[in-house]
Amino acid sequence: MTGHLSHIYRHPIKSIGLEEIASASLSQGRALPLDRVWAIAHTHSKVSGDAEGRAESWGQKANFLTGRASAALMAVTARSLEDGRILLQHPDLWHVEIDPTRAADHAKLFEWLRPIWPADAPQPTTVLRAPDDQPLSDQNTPLLSLIGQSSLDALSAKLSQPLARARFRANLWIEGWASFAEFDLIGRQIRIGDTLLKVQKRVGRCRATDANPETGLRDIDMLQALTQHYGHTDLGVFCAVIEGGAIAKGDRVEVI
Repeated sequence: MTGHLSHIYRHPIKSIGLEEIASASLSQGRALPLDRVWAIAHTHSKVSGDAEGRAESWGQKANFLTGRASAALMAVTARSLEDGRILLQHPDLWHVEIDPTRAADHAKLFEWLRPIWPADAPQPTTVLRAPDDQPLSDQNTPLLSLIGQSSLDALSAKLSQPLARARFRANLWIEGWASFAEFDLIGRQIRIGDTLLKVQKRVGRCRATDANPETGLRDIDMLQALTQHYGHTDLGVFCAVIEGGAIAKGDRVEVI
């Protein structure tokens, strides 16, 4: 079974901004570079940071601002700038450029988020950098997420409306596979460009996927829809990097 890598996405700040990139260099046992390397802790967070602002440990998503708590966050897009700053945009807000390493920019980011973060939710307090080897993703091991485009197309057909890739926050999108073929690859290895990945497990979905990433409004009960049509709430799979190397859009994807 072969296909090709059609899209690569990363999310520099967890749940706040999706960025499409053309290529990346993967390392054995690591996640996609710059994916969820930052996260915003809030007043109820149990994850603390050291003197340099690095999270002292991985933490569950309840410790951070997420799209599950605010659908509006799902409409934020990101662009990494050459000087290390991140440009964030939202359809209802003026854009903002921040350097996540600068404490002064943290307050600017929190103020920018104020209109799209619920006033009755725990409020942002700190921008934390991920531990060296573990991104601040929902998984406590470094993994990449992958979805076959045909799986999304099949779900879109079931719901009689097109669903954007951005709704599901996957790192890698594959074209050329049958719908949900990725579920059958658990335990198998796939080669993409110079890299070798091992498919580990399915991705279980949460309420963040209810939100339309173009508007930041909830327009689907996604968990109900998946359950109704497929009997589960999964879409996509997690993969571990077995052999590092370069990947790029258009690369051939081969199941080993």
